[in-house]
Amino acid sequence: MAFEGVSARRRRALASAEAASRHPHRDRIGNARGPRRAERFRLPAGHVEETAAWIASVQRADGEIPWSPGGKMDPWDHVHAAMGLAVAGRFEEARAAFRFLAAHQYPDGGFACERREGRVVNSSRESNHAAYLATGLWHLHAASPDPDFLAETWPVLERAVEFVLRLQEPSGAISWAVDPEGRVWRAPLVTGSSSIHGSLVCANRIAERLDHDRPSWRAARRRLALVLRHERSVFHGTDLPEPPGRHSMDWYYPVLGGALRGEPAREHLLDPAHTETFIEEGVGCRCVKDHPWYTVAETCELALALDAAGLRPRAREVFSWMSPMRHPDGAYWTGTTHPEREIYPDGEQTAWTAATVLLAADALGSGSPTSSFFRDLRGDDPDPLPDSRAVADAAGG
Repeated sequence: MAFEGVSARRRRALASAEAASRHPHRDRIGNARGPRRAERFRLPAGHVEETAAWIASVQRADGEIPWSPGGKMDPWDHVHAAMGLAVAGRFEEARAAFRFLAAHQYPDGGFACERREGRVVNSSRESNHAAYLATGLWHLHAASPDPDFLAETWPVLERAVEFVLRLQEPSGAISWAVDPEGRVWRAPLVTGSSSIHGSLVCANRIAERLDHDRPSWRAARRRLALVLRHERSVFHGTDLPEPPGRHSMDWYYPVLGGALRGEPAREHLLDPAHTETFIEEGVGCRCVKDHPWYTVAETCELALALDAAGLRPRAREVFSWMSPMRHPDGAYWTGTTHPEREIYPDGEQTAWTAATVLLAADALGSGSPTSSFFRDLRGDDPDPLPDSRAVADAAGG
């Protein structure tokens, strides 16, 4: 089954990483390494507003936020960029982004996985794209409480969540996507399912806030959590283009999405098998393990995961390495090669990269109403975490 263009960020990352090893951009990062000491990193005065203004400059009049002016748009990165706007207090622009999705939702509850210049380029619908609407809406509500806006967007959210739950496999993992003809690719992604876990936490909180009882949503979230904690082998042996584990996101997203917390999360993030593969001290986090391309978004997401696991000093240290990647207009370069420290891809700056910087800065130093957002994505599971034998019981009932 062909899914041309599905998972645009992952496919673009793969192609860019391979090209980076052959034809890196000529521009170099002026400061080769960021601070090495663990410190309370804060963006300098004015940087948050400048970066948010740059994201807003990318947003189209209809609310759509493409990667860059005139570039592609996918729903996950669109929502992520809106969250960056919300961190900086640009609430109306963020609401416009969510209303854009409401206006372009498919009857099955999903969203076209790629648009460009106002047109649908690929009408495949990804499960993590649809689910991430809940994350963005709950984040906006945390930044600027507005029950009326939650109520306005509830029908859109309900359809999106039901779309996702129809893709949940007996194992509890979530299948990747539906193609333009409505055929399901029954293969789950570690990163996608981990992101969906956090989104289901947010969806359940929105439902509770609006007095909607959705026990099936709670049960689906618990089943997914069990798989991500104890049965990640279900993500292997699928017909996906590549096995899990090549991308750094597959490493840290079970923590970032809230499925792993406490000591299991810390052990997972500090496992030398991962840290020695993906981290270059003072530089950042690799996008994929077999190419020397270090990206701002992955590094900032890793910092968020470290913070959520209770490793804040290390999170601040990792985040501080990104300061040389900022452009004077407030944007951030996507990534850099190492050891050459050359910018790659050629001149690329994306709204979602800039937003990830703002979200990490908010979590690590602001004390704002959203600073604990990612730390709070665990859900309502009691301690201790249930063991793997509960997976079969949960799947059966």
